[in-house]
Amino acid sequence: METDYIMETNFIIETDRLYLVRPSHEYLVDLYNLHSDPRTNVYNPAGPHQSIEETEEMLKSWIEHWFKYRFGYALMIEKGSGKMIGMCGLTYKTMLGETYLNLAYRLNPDFARKGYTKESCLAVIEYVKEDIQVSNQILVRTKKDNRPSIMTAQSLGFEEISSYNNYEEMGDVYLFE
Repeated sequence: METDYIMETNFIIETDRLYLVRPSHEYLVDLYNLHSDPRTNVYNPAGPHQSIEETEEMLKSWIEHWFKYRFGYALMIEKGSGKMIGMCGLTYKTMLGETYLNLAYRLNPDFARKGYTKESCLAVIEYVKEDIQVSNQILVRTKKDNRPSIMTAQSLGFEEISSYNNYEEMGDVYLFE
């Protein structure tokens, strides 16, 4: 059974509706489909992935972060269907001489507006703070016109600190926990 395999190899967190698992090559095609979908990249200045090799390079960096720090981006596996529906997680980010945890999330639009992103982000934040015991401040970087992402961050308790806006690129908005 697929969920048995998830539990044995990649499992880290279980929520009411999701398994959050460490990224692995078994999900490469699913990750490519998520990151090459123009609907999930509307606000991504780099745009959708153009090749599976691009996704493979991203996946390698995610796996390296896990090996080095024992946390990183996790894949959202819907319990009911066994499908990978998105990703979320925390990675280190240095800005203006400070090291933060960058919260990122991307969801298959077919599963949007069902609370999956908030559910997974809350679980990942708790895991990193409680189980891994990392206490760096958390930030979300998004675009000023990406209302869904801003609303998600705000629903998680993040607040915009406008003095950081446009730090990396024009149109960037930074929200902090």
